[in-house]
Amino acid sequence: MAISLDIKSELPTAIKWTNEHTKQLPFSISQAMNASVSGRALPQAKQRNAFKALEGASKQYLDRPKPFTSKGFFATTAKKRNLQILVTPKDKGGDRERYLSGNILGTARAVKGYEVEFASLSKGDIARGTKFVPTRHMKKDRFGNVSQSNLVKIVNSVGNTGRTGSNIFIGKPRGGSRTPGVYRRERNHQLRALFLAIQPGQYPARFPAVRVIETSVTRSFGPYLRQALATNVAKEVGRPNRGSF
Repeated sequence: MAISLDIKSELPTAIKWTNEHTKQLPFSISQAMNASVSGRALPQAKQRNAFKALEGASKQYLDRPKPFTSKGFFATTAKKRNLQILVTPKDKGGDRERYLSGNILGTARAVKGYEVEFASLSKGDIARGTKFVPTRHMKKDRFGNVSQSNLVKIVNSVGNTGRTGSNIFIGKPRGGSRTPGVYRRERNHQLRALFLAIQPGQYPARFPAVRVIETSVTRSFGPYLRQALATNVAKEVGRPNRGSF
């Protein structure tokens, strides 16, 4: 989605327009755009920009997002000869792009790395692409996630053949109608469910990121443009003539 800005309506009206204003306008527009989206270019924009708005909105619309998620957006830089900015989720060191896009657009939920590993260790009982939901028996952090160290312990303790020392079973328990998943063998030979396997779900489009960006940019662009233009014009007008001695 493209956000349209009415540049003319945002220009200062209580000043005498000069050739220097015309000269500085493209650069000032680029500064105002960068400040409005990511807080770059103008110091006063660090706390009032679209990225800050997205961070706050993510905590409202998503379930206990980590800073890794709520601050997981990237923006290109507007230049005076290329007045456009592209905002996308970051995708370094994790699956932010798939997760955020899913919640913004309402696409299929991406399978996580440990879920692929669990399915592969089920010896064919559980299909690849299956989602694993932790039960109340799994310790979770304040964001509702299982720690990487606990996931590694589970993988290292898997033994579907019942070998000595292997207390984790992944698959569908025999007998009864228990749901396939990840189970721990207890001392009384009972199985305790740690994760239950369900079919991949669909993310609802619940994070209105585009609307959040549009609202934030529309409110801040005008003030940032007028300030950037005034600063740039004053700087150039006050600069000594380079041809003088």
